[in-house]
Amino acid sequence: MYYSDMKQAVKLLHSEWDLGKRECGAKDDICAWIYLFDVLEESEKIIIYRDGKKLVGFCGYSKNNSKKYLIKKKIYHFIKTKLYKSKKIKDLESLKKYEANYNYLPKELEDYFDGEVSILIVDKNYRGKHIGKKLLLEVFELAKKDNMKNLQILTDESCNYKFYESCGCRKLYETVVKNYEYGRLGNISNEKAFIYEKRL
Repeated sequence: MYYSDMKQAVKLLHSEWDLGKRECGAKDDICAWIYLFDVLEESEKIIIYRDGKKLVGFCGYSKNNSKKYLIKKKIYHFIKTKLYKSKKIKDLESLKKYEANYNYLPKELEDYFDGEVSILIVDKNYRGKHIGKKLLLEVFELAKKDNMKNLQILTDESCNYKFYESCGCRKLYETVVKNYEYGRLGNISNEKAFIYEKRL
């Protein structure tokens, strides 16, 4: 992803999700930058959808035990580590707690998947135009060509999770996590979280 795309991607992430900003007292869009570099570090491929020069959505997948793009991934990891040390983050432990809240893969599924849909996001002003479905189906095809058999999708009530069912995914697991995405579900403290599977 080029730097110009990264800036647009961060703006999109920052407008859509809290990403721990409230918990850690972060200034500006630092949490969105950390999240983006985390996604880039783990992703094999990122697909971007544009309207002219405007980035309006992107989707990617990761592959377990991949040996590809190791140098690039190490660079992303290095940048992410530096961002964690930014003075814009007032409470790093709270940010780490936020991130851990959304890592709810149970032990019995740890070795089950070949990889994961690492990101899917579309600008709210462009929804209803099947952009998300186009991006996701393209990622499924790329993962299949990469000799992957199944993909994991982590999602929750703050997202349109039933969308994945319309794309041929199957719900494997359901749990409850703390609701950190304020305003997305109203004033509730917990939300349902799900793991879907896409067989390729």
